[in-house]
Amino acid sequence: MRREKAIGIMFVLFFGISISLVLPAVVFAEGQSKPKAVEPGLAAKYPGDKNISQDADVIFATGFENGIVGWTKFRNKPGITINKDPAIVCGDSACVQITAIHKKDEGGDLWFYLPEPQDQLYVRFYVRFHKDTFMAGHFVKMRAVKLKPRFWPSAGSRPPGDKAYWSTICPPYPEENKSWRFYTYWHEMHSWQNDDGSPNNPPDGDGRSFYGNTFYSLKDPGTFEREKWYCVEFMLKANTPGKHDGEQAAWIDGEKIMHWKTGCVDGMWFRDRFRFCEDLIKNPKPFEGFSWRTDPNLKINIAKFEWWVPDYQSVKSTNGICIVYFDDIVIAKKYIGPRMGN
Repeated sequence: MRREKAIGIMFVLFFGISISLVLPAVVFAEGQSKPKAVEPGLAAKYPGDKNISQDADVIFATGFENGIVGWTKFRNKPGITINKDPAIVCGDSACVQITAIHKKDEGGDLWFYLPEPQDQLYVRFYVRFHKDTFMAGHFVKMRAVKLKPRFWPSAGSRPPGDKAYWSTICPPYPEENKSWRFYTYWHEMHSWQNDDGSPNNPPDGDGRSFYGNTFYSLKDPGTFEREKWYCVEFMLKANTPGKHDGEQAAWIDGEKIMHWKTGCVDGMWFRDRFRFCEDLIKNPKPFEGFSWRTDPNLKINIAKFEWWVPDYQSVKSTNGICIVYFDDIVIAKKYIGPRMGN
């Protein structure tokens, strides 16, 4: 499937203010396929992921065969259940199911706090979406957050460089031709309010000026389908303080679809997005890379599997019920890759 150079117009509503943004679009077509350049990783040494948790570079691994164990904390644990239906399970005999029900609850989260924070982290998981679900905008993320003294980030605000940064890998909205993407917060993020990425009320805006900056796939990952298991992996790499050598990357079924780092693509910032469609930009420049942090002690310390589907989204699902399944989760210091063999 080829990537078409097309432009989608999305209207984002912030507190009653409608703003048009120019976004790259991905066309999802049926019946088309292409060969994938699968990158093997740590999982290649452990067929079926058996004993992968014993690898020196693996921090945490679960296939949920032993239940929901090993996690640091939960949001709405009753909404997180084990599913053993052989028609659904991806790996051995179980997967985890998280359910959001319209006007009853908004899903649930699995949190893992790293025992030893990292400068670079990889998170791999298998995911499947129920055929009737609406695709949630908040999904799987990695965070670097200062915990002592505790700083907790809030949506709409740009976090200080010595206290927090984080990024979320988000699934496509196939009905809107949107691709996999990152939704990212850090101390140099751009505001959605003005074309140049500045807030309306400098230097900090009105307190709700900095929502996550979106980074779309640099390579078309192909057709997206519900009721299908995908192997998703993403990486976050901290920068050297004072430099823009931070990175983030993502793989779908072992094929790298984006690697945002210094010089990865030419384009220009427009509000809160780095635009790289060649027919729209003027005076393109290489992407500068990420200065995630100003303090070398601020390291990646949280992995969060989030299924948050608020009522204004869940109402768009067929039955008001939005279900996601996760299986074969691995958190590691090195690239993991898809599960190999049985």
